Amino acid sequence: MVYAFTLPTTSPLSFQTFISSSTHPSLPQSASTARHALRLALKAHKRLPRGPRQDAHLPTVLSALNEYIPYLFAISHGLSGQSTQNDPSISSTGISAREKIEVTLRAEIESAWKPTLSASSGLNLHAPTTTPGAKSIRPRGGRISGQGLDFEIAFTLTTLGYVLSRLARAGVLESLYAPTTQSHEQRTAAVQNATRNLLQASSVHALLASSPAFSAATTATVPDIDASTQSALSALALSEATLLAVLKDDAYVTACIQSRNPNDREWMVRAPEIPKVRALLFARLCVRAAEYAEQAAAGLSAAGSGAGRMGRVDEEVTRYAGILGRVARARACRFFGIDAELAGKVGEGIAWLRAARTPLGLRGGAGSSSSGQDDGSGTGKGGFSRLKREWAERREEKKLGKDAGGGRGDKGVLDPGDDAGRDEEGRVIAMLETKWMKMNDTINTQAIPPSAPLLANLPSGRDIHTPPAPYKAASLDEDQLVRMRALPDESVNMRFGSDPDDSEEEAVTAGGPTAPGAFPDRSQTASNVYY
Repeated sequence: MVYAFTLPTTSPLSFQTFISSSTHPSLPQSASTARHALRLALKAHKRLPRGPRQDAHLPTVLSALNEYIPYLFAISHGLSGQSTQNDPSISSTGISAREKIEVTLRAEIESAWKPTLSASSGLNLHAPTTTPGAKSIRPRGGRISGQGLDFEIAFTLTTLGYVLSRLARAGVLESLYAPTTQSHEQRTAAVQNATRNLLQASSVHALLASSPAFSAATTATVPDIDASTQSALSALALSEATLLAVLKDDAYVTACIQSRNPNDREWMVRAPEIPKVRALLFARLCVRAAEYAEQAAAGLSAAGSGAGRMGRVDEEVTRYAGILGRVARARACRFFGIDAELAGKVGEGIAWLRAARTPLGLRGGAGSSSSGQDDGSGTGKGGFSRLKREWAERREEKKLGKDAGGGRGDKGVLDPGDDAGRDEEGRVIAMLETKWMKMNDTINTQAIPPSAPLLANLPSGRDIHTPPAPYKAASLDEDQLVRMRALPDESVNMRFGSDPDDSEEEAVTAGGPTAPGAFPDRSQTASNVYY
């Protein structure tokens, strides 16, 4: 599954105050307008309840980001004073090689973003922090204020990575947990689109982790844009994309979810089809996904631990990466078991399923004779544990059902996949173990070998996706560049008022509210919108 990142919010920023351009006088104003649209889109997204309504608003935020990012790189190119004709590497910043942009810095650009990946208890919001080689950062109303254009670019691109991951998550949840059963082709298309979004998110985080241009903004500042955090997030997205490549053809998960869908009537016609899968290939892919997830968990736990750092990454995302690695290893064991069962080795297949329970932290299933584990009898300590577990699962499914219409409004009510797919994988393993134990007891009795040696001797992983190249921003088109050669429109005077903390709701004056997700037109400025 895919982690549900919380999108940050940002303070107002008027580029006219900090920069000017002799070749493109309207560039600062155009960049400010695009950034204002992004700021309002992030504010509108924050006000929506988590769930389908927020997911439906994500394309609006993505569109605002794609409109704003080319302006950022245009300003960066202008400040560098380098020509794209002489330096091919500059072309990756999204500037046409035929265009020369000159930007003059009046004062150091300063912006403020609210970090969402940092642990609130560990983030020092009471004193400014300075680090050798990095711009100073200061807390401001729950946000972190930083100097330099690289600070602004780093947070904007990080937000882009979050949005792409959230879009991938929304697509996967919709394809798997849709009220009506979807066809295999529909699920495949949804998973493939989610995989593309995750690979692009990985490339965005890889750019921030590797590019020297952002070293001043990503070295020893806030954990959200720290280079080690970005590298870990890139690995996490690769792990999730690898698992989605397996999920696309994993009919066992689909059948398990379909069996619990109260709206499904396909079972009246025929049993769910479980086609033969390339089990060994899928197992190797799952092992590689586990390696990526474990790399991400190690990087996230280490981020922010050095001297001069402002805090640490929230334990929730670090724990998620660790759980994802264990789920991937359990899924690899399940596919090795499926391969053994297809070869007629039911006993070995059952041993692989029991090995899969170890990384998931699940107790023994049906037929397990281990001390204190469920023996399938329904009585005693094991039977009570099984009944307790089934009761907890039914209660959680009721919560998910109640929340399906309006998203998660209260803390503690989880969406499907918030546990990195741990519960779903546990259900699939229990379903297969029950079926295979019945087969082994009635048809061809085979000895069940110990599972510990199997788990200890997992083979190495295999990549299905080549690690993506660092992200390249889109360029400003020729029409935009031509328009920015004109003098700025003095009638469009964007004035920003006070900016309270994000915890306060926005109140709109009689000028009329902006619909959630809508961009403000040029006549609506911050002079008649108060936050």
